[in-house]
Formats: sequence, C-alpha cells, structure tokens
Amino acid sequence: MKRLITIALVAVLVLAACGDDDAGTTTTPTTTTPTTTTTIVLPDSVIAEFRTPDGETFKVSLAGAAADHVRQGFASGDPAGIPNGLILRGDGGVNTGHDWHLENVEFADMAIEVCDGTVSHIDDVGYDAWVASQGDRYCPWSAELIAVTEG
Repeated sequence: MKRLITIALVAVLVLAACGDDDAGTTTTPTTTTPTTTTTIVLPDSVIAEFRTPDGETFKVSLAGAAADHVRQGFASGDPAGIPNGLILRGDGGVNTGHDWHLENVEFADMAIEVCDGTVSHIDDVGYDAWVASQGDRYCPWSAELIAVTEG
C-alpha cells in the first residue's frame, strides 16, 4: 500500500513539473462542435510554428505571456522550450492539415515521455488513438520553433 501511495505521489509531482509557470499559457478561446473548431484570434497574439524530427510542422495560437515568450525566444535564437499543450480535435483554425490542435500551451524544460511524439505519428494514428494511448497532452521534446507570425 505504501508503494502505491509513493508511486501516485511521484506521478502527481512529475505531472506538475511538466509546465513552466513563468512562460504563461495560451488564452485563446475556442468554440468546438463535433466536426469543426473555430479559433478567435486575440489582439497581441501570435501563431508559433514548430517542426518535429520527422520534418513535419504544427502551429499553435498563443496569447499573453506565452506569445511574449516565443517572440523573445525566436528573436534571440534561443529555444522556446518544450511546447506542452492540451491536444484537442480539429485544427483549431491554425493547425491546418491536421485533425488536432493544442491549447493551454506552456513551455517546459522537461516533460514526461508519454506526451512526446512526432506530428506524423499523431496524424498516422489519429486524434482518438493518440488520446486513448498517450493521454490528452502533447509535448514533443525535440520540437523546434521555426516561425512566429503576429496574429
């Protein structure tokens, strides 16, 4: 019983460490229906584009502190960190070509392996299979910030 409690405590601590509170979070509101997702672009927001080792890219809408974080990282050439976000169905209005998008993105220095992966893997298995096997987070460890476009 002590072993189970210890494992549960460690799991909670690891999950809590997945994000960097200083980087901020995405505050882009969305409206979701069973077949479509529409993103409302907020003033002072950015679209951040990342590339994973498979050569595929994905885009994320960011606002507030998260937008400032990627602007600064891109301008200085410093990596933004690991994007760690809630994966949702639909392209979110910015992640065109994919049936998923990320919201509530934080940038972490470290993340648990279960949410790591490539864009092509998610596209190959599909949103439902990803969530069923990996959970509702996506945090590609080797993602590289390649573009920042003002929203």
